[in-house]
Amino acid sequence: MSATTRSKYVELTEHTTQQVALFASLVIGCCVVLMLFIATPAMESFFRAFLRSEVLHDGQKVVYRISENRPDEIIETHTVGTWALVDEKLAQQIAERPDVPVPAEYIFKPLISLTPIVIVASVLLSAVITTLLPPGIGLVRQKIEREILNVLDRLAWSLYGEHTAEEIKTLTRDITTADTRRLHDLAEIYNVHYTDLELLQRALRWRVSNGFSKLIHVHDGVKFYMREYFTDRYSNAVLGVVYIGAAMLIIVIGIRGLKFLPASDPSVVLGALSLEFMLLITYAAVLMYGRQEDQGGFDLSRNPASAMSATSTADADSEQLLRAFLGLQRSATGERRND
Repeated sequence: MSATTRSKYVELTEHTTQQVALFASLVIGCCVVLMLFIATPAMESFFRAFLRSEVLHDGQKVVYRISENRPDEIIETHTVGTWALVDEKLAQQIAERPDVPVPAEYIFKPLISLTPIVIVASVLLSAVITTLLPPGIGLVRQKIEREILNVLDRLAWSLYGEHTAEEIKTLTRDITTADTRRLHDLAEIYNVHYTDLELLQRALRWRVSNGFSKLIHVHDGVKFYMREYFTDRYSNAVLGVVYIGAAMLIIVIGIRGLKFLPASDPSVVLGALSLEFMLLITYAAVLMYGRQEDQGGFDLSRNPASAMSATSTADADSEQLLRAFLGLQRSATGERRND
């Protein structure tokens, strides 16, 4: 890596406080929006459509019994804290006398059940948003720019050895403007798999695009980053987290089987299921974006300087062995003649 490229790479590796703060703010904002305007309305519609129940969450009080041998409790509902599912036949009674508690069939807590899905969805949405922002404030955009620079530097090193910024610009222009036939030729010249070079080309074209084109092709930049960096570095970590989630789900299901969790309050079970669901989706994405076994990526083994040095060393060693062998033969022939 040249000095200019190294300094640029280090600059792209270090994240600013502004980038981290913006990403965190986006995650928090997306969590609030998704919870209040998408997740909870969707769950309310689900309960009304499939359970034929009226959902109370506007401060009404209901009568709830956690089990048969327990006394009744008065529970106050809340928008995201506690919901009560009551028989839809009682809807008219609730409208006429909202101050009189009605019996609840189920208790549902959206914060416990929906938080895993909302958090993961918020992180993904925030990542897409910061991908479209400039590198100075976009966290994921800077990561993509860093990996593009890293791959271009490795290609330049394999072709030229020590190289300049101008040679990287030339390499970028050749890849960006190449058609399908020329890209196949470049893959042969660079000694890389065609699909890897095509992915780099799409990322380079996405980087220089603007407006709506950058939005609809954001997948090209994200896929390049996932394949070149994230899946190689974090695939084992993601798999480990999936196993941790599965272990938590087993514990929750076991506790529910022992009846330590009431059947009328499935919030914890639904939360564990949603957590494991999102972890499995994340691991599936890692597998989808991962590199195939027959694709070696961008290899540095073709550095011409090192190749020439290795060849010269091998030739010198062979020449020395040959000279030693010939000298040994000549000395043995001379000894026989003297005898």
